[in-house]
This record gives sequence, structure tokens and C-alpha cells, in this order.
Amino acid sequence: MVELAPFKPALKAGFDEVALDPAYAYAVAGGPVSLDQLARVLFAAQGCTARAWGRCLRAAPSAGATYPLQAYAIVRDVEGLEPGFYRYVSPAPFSHRLELVSTGTWEGSGAFAVVLAEVPERTTSVYGERGYMYVREEVGHASQGALLEAGALGLAAEVGEAPPGLGVRAEVKVEVGRRGARGLAREIPEGELPRPPKPKMTLEEAIVARRSVRDYSGEPVELAEVAGLLAWTLGGRLRSYPPLRGSYRVSCYVVARNVEGLKPGVYEYLPLSNSLERISAGDYARRLAYACLGQEWVARAALNVVLCARESSEIAEVEAGMVGQGLYLAATSLGLGTVAVGAFYDDEVASVLGVSERPLYVFPVGKV
Repeated sequence: MVELAPFKPALKAGFDEVALDPAYAYAVAGGPVSLDQLARVLFAAQGCTARAWGRCLRAAPSAGATYPLQAYAIVRDVEGLEPGFYRYVSPAPFSHRLELVSTGTWEGSGAFAVVLAEVPERTTSVYGERGYMYVREEVGHASQGALLEAGALGLAAEVGEAPPGLGVRAEVKVEVGRRGARGLAREIPEGELPRPPKPKMTLEEAIVARRSVRDYSGEPVELAEVAGLLAWTLGGRLRSYPPLRGSYRVSCYVVARNVEGLKPGVYEYLPLSNSLERISAGDYARRLAYACLGQEWVARAALNVVLCARESSEIAEVEAGMVGQGLYLAATSLGLGTVAVGAFYDDEVASVLGVSERPLYVFPVGKV
């Protein structure tokens, strides 16, 4: 067993900086990394940030706090740590350790890889078949947490398929290592949206502070804050997360109710021009709340961000989770609150938006 130093926010980078210079934009190169770097990436994926209702609340949100994921690390070149396959355990706030499962070597480009094993029964026993979507979205949340933290550490990272032979049920791994050659730079067009404000906290502070927030003050959200949520996470040809299997599948819509500088209505966010295109005018919040099984926070939010996909696929659900983690951390960084809503009538949500796509997530957003 390897006890890791208790997690404490220390890095100065904000969500905006890390999202605009993502870890996946660099080739993962060889060479050792420190044990502290490994610990921070794992914490950002699955660390315990608080305790409530007799259980740990983790860095990645979970449907009904069912937490169907178990994080592992394939260690190849971490200073002071024997190569092998380790279970990551975070039993109390900011406390964490590694438990050696097996020794050996596994191919990969990074100094280590985060492996996200799935125990779907924890979630499907509560939510039935729809729980499988929630599990895949949670894989996306945790993966993006690891990617963002790797970026804050000045490391490179890439998302790929977990290797066979680990003895766990895992589809996804995040390879992390030193930065090699840089690929295409991420650029966000000026567009029609205003320049976002600076975050009120660092990325690591946001990871610790992030919660699912359902109570909002009723004050209007500024359009510049909406621009931060959307542009940092989704704006440009390259987004804050890598194109899974070579392409982006998730599209984004905004149902605005109380946004300063934006008339109530349904809008599509256009990443390539960093702009909002109105689909229909009017206040659709109450109708959207009905489509979300009457969840009142959807009706009370200043706006709702709705994620959809043109195709129904498991990889789109993982991508929606990656977007969702970005929205959570961007909102927290700006002093806003949000919560991931996955329970809704798919056809009704699509009807509110006026699209034929499949809805994957709804994020009410408001001042707190």
C-alpha cells in the first residue's frame, strides 16, 4: 500500500487556461513523472472532496451518488513507485492511497494511465436500463477531470481504450506523460459572444468546490458568463476535450430564461463561430421542466444547457460526460451553480428544442 500526500489545491492555473491549452494537444512522450503528479490526476478523476449522507462525494459527479466507477492506475515510470497495476482508494476527504493489484508491464506511451473500471450494477439497480447511459456519462466526467488536471500540471494526455488482461471491466483509459511535440493549437473565434470574465478560483479549487446545485438566487446570469461556459468547454474546431474516435458527436443548445443581454428563447451554440443562433423565441423553461419529469430547478434556472447527439451511441454518451464535467467546473469557477439532469422524456426535450437529435444531458444554470 502506498499512502499519497493529502490533496491540497496548489496549482495556479484556472479552468480557462487549461481548457484553452488542453493536454491532448501534445504528444505523450516518454520520461518519468512524479508521484505527486500521479496522485493529483487520480484525485481529479475520483478523489473524495467531501463527505455527506454517510458517503464520500467525489470529484466526478454521479447519478444519485451511486458511484459505479473504480479508478486504477497502470504505472510505468513514476518516481519512487514500482511498475504495476494499482487500485486507487480515496476513503475520506482529500485522503488517498494506492493498493498494488499486480506487477507487470503494459504497453503505452505514458508514464502512467488512469483506467476507469465500471460496476454498472451500482447504478442500474436504481435507474434500470437508463442507468447504463449514466455510467458512460460518468466515465466521461472522470476522464475529463483527469485530462484537465494533467493539463494544469503541464503534462500531455490522451484518451483511448483500456487494454485487455487487467481483470476489470473497463472501456476507457487516459494515458498521461510528459509533453512531446504540440499538435494543432486550440483557438476560439471572437464570434458574437462577449469576452468571458476571469474565473474566481483555480481549476483545483473548482474541483474541490464543485457540487450539484439545485437552488438558485433568481438573479440574472450575464451573457459573458454564459460565453465562458460555452466557449471554454466547446468553442472552436478543437474543444476542451479530444474528439473521441476521431470526431465530435455532441451538439449544444441553450434554453434561456433570465440571461442579461439575451432574449428568452431556444438557441443553438455554434462552436466554429462561437455564437448563439436563435431557434425559437419565448420562455420555454417550464415546458422543459415538464419534459424533465417536473424537476423544478430546471424551471427556476436562469438558463439550461442541453447536450444532444445526432446519433445514438455509447461513445456520444461518454463525450456528453466530458462536456458535462467542463460545464460543472466552468460554472463553479464563475460562481454559478449547475446540476446534471439525465432523467427526462427524450422526445419531449427534443420537441422543446425543435430538433430531431437525441438529448443526452440537461444542465440548469443559475446564480448561487
